[in-house]
Amino acid sequence: MIMAKIQDRNRHYFFWRRYVDFTFKLAYRKVEYYGKEKIPKDGAIIYAPNHTNTLMDPLAVLVIDRQAKVFVARADIFKNPILLKILTFLKMLPINRQRDGVDSLSKNEEINDIVVDVLRDKIPFCILPEGTHRAKHSLMPLRKGIFRIALQANEAFGDEMPVYIVPVGIEYGHFFRYRTSLLVQISDPVNVAQFVKDNPELNVPQQINAMRDELTEKLKKVILHIPDDENYDATMELALLHGKEQRQKLNLKGNSVLNKFSAAKETIKNIETSLKFNPQQTQELLDIAGEFSRQRRAHGIGMESVLRPHIRLSIFSKIIFLLLGLPYFIFAAITTLPVTSFSMWLCSKFKDKAFNNSLRYVISFLFLPILLLLIGAVVIACSWKWGLVFALLFLPCFFFLHEYLRSIRLVVSGIKWLKHKELHATLEKIKNLKTRILT
Repeated sequence: MIMAKIQDRNRHYFFWRRYVDFTFKLAYRKVEYYGKEKIPKDGAIIYAPNHTNTLMDPLAVLVIDRQAKVFVARADIFKNPILLKILTFLKMLPINRQRDGVDSLSKNEEINDIVVDVLRDKIPFCILPEGTHRAKHSLMPLRKGIFRIALQANEAFGDEMPVYIVPVGIEYGHFFRYRTSLLVQISDPVNVAQFVKDNPELNVPQQINAMRDELTEKLKKVILHIPDDENYDATMELALLHGKEQRQKLNLKGNSVLNKFSAAKETIKNIETSLKFNPQQTQELLDIAGEFSRQRRAHGIGMESVLRPHIRLSIFSKIIFLLLGLPYFIFAAITTLPVTSFSMWLCSKFKDKAFNNSLRYVISFLFLPILLLLIGAVVIACSWKWGLVFALLFLPCFFFLHEYLRSIRLVVSGIKWLKHKELHATLEKIKNLKTRILT
């Protein structure tokens, strides 16, 4: 029944896919994809991304290419009739978890059979192997479900074509802010058919554990992966503070998201190494960096302000932009008010901020075109010329609104950074220590 509904929507699906791809990329200021050439062409594909940002993670996998893909999502959200239609349209299947009750797990067998049929037809399938989202640059233990599906598919048709698990690393510039950066990297796939052939002595539980270890290591290569311990925040702070020096050291030219990721990754590696060989001084550096991070956040100072070399000039230029753009900002704020106010109200109902970007995206995806048509129809009824002018003005206003609000945030953050001189002294102390320890 579920698969019939999914197939029945194919015509509409391919029509809307272009709109989804287009609007998804507009939800970010910078979007970079790497490693697409690593996706095998000769077999069944199971995408395995890390999970930090609810709906945006599977959408990041969806737009890797134009192919239709099938996903799974937790079963409880399918109970809502409206969500059921939306999720089914998006080719999502319900999967039960242990917390849903032991009896409910038996329903997963039917879903697994459907997934195997999907893979046999060479339709890519995506499952989030961590099982739940967490807004951190780390990795939770991978669940066994993805490996059971892979082994079941391999048993069903592995002699005809190989089954691959493709690791996908997803990194966001900020977990909770709209219009941030997005970096997607594809790692080397796990060839399940080859793995089974190479390890005939392993039973199924052992195969699952071995593949889980392999997939975990491959995912760690394409995410920042900071150990989730007491030094997590301090390590992230140092990775950001040391970014420019590290890029110069690695001869990484340009401000691409990948270059920033590579520099941060190298700094994290250096910190881990230094903790082994110089634990006392490295821990002192981490303690100071951790306190700096807490104070910076408490004062509402963004890292952009700390890293900006000419902060006064940056503040001045943004103020000029804010003054010049004020009339259009007022127009954008008024015309998009129904969408933005509803978005803010809905986000306030969710305690977990990781849902915010997904909600903002879905609301803008659904309601901005409707709003344009409604207001445009009223204006056109008066004059088609004014209707055309309005449409041209309206199209970029939602994105301008977010850029304008971002500039306000950066100006406020920059002024606070100039005001709190005690943080500047702490930063100098961090620079002196990290020069001795990390270089």
